[in-house]
Amino acid sequence: MPGETVNSAKNILSNIESLKNATSQIDLLKKNKTLNQEQKNQLNDLNSKRKEILNKIDQELGLIYKIVNPQQQTSTIKKPTSHTLLPKPQIILPNKREIPKIAIEQNNEVNTTFASDKLKKLTKQERKTYLKELNIKDSEIKKFVKYQKDKQQGKTKKLLVKEDYTIYKPSKFGEIANKYMKKYADNVVKKYPKFFELMFTHFKMVEMELLSRTYVSIMLFCTLLAFPGIFLFFLALNFAFHLSILKILLIAFIGTILTFVGFYFYPASLIGGKTSKIKLELPFALVHMSAVAGSGANPMSIFQLIADSEEYPELKKEIKKILNYVNLFGYNLTNALKNVAKNTPNPDLKELLNGMISTIETGGDLKGYLKEKADDALNTYKLDRKKQVEALATYSEIYTALLIASPLLLLVTLAIINSIGGNLGGLSVSTIAWISIIGVLPVLNISFMVFINISQKGMN
Repeated sequence: MPGETVNSAKNILSNIESLKNATSQIDLLKKNKTLNQEQKNQLNDLNSKRKEILNKIDQELGLIYKIVNPQQQTSTIKKPTSHTLLPKPQIILPNKREIPKIAIEQNNEVNTTFASDKLKKLTKQERKTYLKELNIKDSEIKKFVKYQKDKQQGKTKKLLVKEDYTIYKPSKFGEIANKYMKKYADNVVKKYPKFFELMFTHFKMVEMELLSRTYVSIMLFCTLLAFPGIFLFFLALNFAFHLSILKILLIAFIGTILTFVGFYFYPASLIGGKTSKIKLELPFALVHMSAVAGSGANPMSIFQLIADSEEYPELKKEIKKILNYVNLFGYNLTNALKNVAKNTPNPDLKELLNGMISTIETGGDLKGYLKEKADDALNTYKLDRKKQVEALATYSEIYTALLIASPLLLLVTLAIINSIGGNLGGLSVSTIAWISIIGVLPVLNISFMVFINISQKGMN
């Protein structure tokens, strides 16, 4: 049994290599805008070969599933249709004969199961270790098992083809908010479209995985719950605050307004972080795109590789929008690029996409354009890093002067004043020293660290 599993795994790996070769040949043929009859026939043959390879992979995976999860066959005895009496059987004992050893060995091999002894005895830690070594997610195993079970029951005919688009999963809280507030959200948006126009513009620029109307429903729902929630919170803890009912109502009213305002400006607050992350990822993504374009791949393959990569978590969200426009909504590539360029918050990415649109529409050299943009982006990135390092050197000098030398000078001054005798501003020397050591110096150090962390983002 284990030998069969290893052979199936080897066959799968071999088929994957054949699939890669066929896919690369198909991409090269699709690059040509005009195909002659021989090339069209070759493209059809390659598509047929690709489909055949996928079927072979599917069969091998099904074989592995059957080995790991053997089906127990049960035989059913048919009920006799008539009530006729059967003659009493004559029992004739057979002559005792020796069972061959080969039959015994085969019988023992059949009775052993590959799954129950190995897989079912794995602890959680062992399972986690094996999955990590094999670079497999637990959700992928569950998806594979579900697919094989559905396949055995005849519920699916789907091949192992990866979807080339992404769909948002519905939010449970959004469903609850829509259930109670969707009607009011639609009415408010229709009645005050200019008021929500700015929020919707910011909403399109960030990745929130929600529909805009659902976000408005959540905003109204949370605003509605804010007033009683804040009121009951302060009322329950009134023994500590000692506030009157009127003051609690006023606090609840102010909190309700702040909740609505917070939801309104929340998408705008995400734009700055998204822009800076895309700016840090874009130079290296451009190098990647330039290398892929240099191999002769079409533009869609370039975007697909960036979207599949885990190196650009923020940029690939924008790339996935392009793939969704093309593969899900049926846009052509230039229109998809225009829509994403219109809504992206990063000006560098917007310039890149607009340049790609012009290059594709005019039939220019996309490979040369991406190579030039990659070189410019890397030079800009190096200059930015150099400026940050120089600024960090300046900050270190300021830190040494203010938070190392100055406290030492202060302590020496306080020691001299204490030896002479006297107070400063009505406070004793020991009080000033304790306030400086316990209060002022820690606050200044923490503030300086926060300032360095904010100003030097992207250095790590």
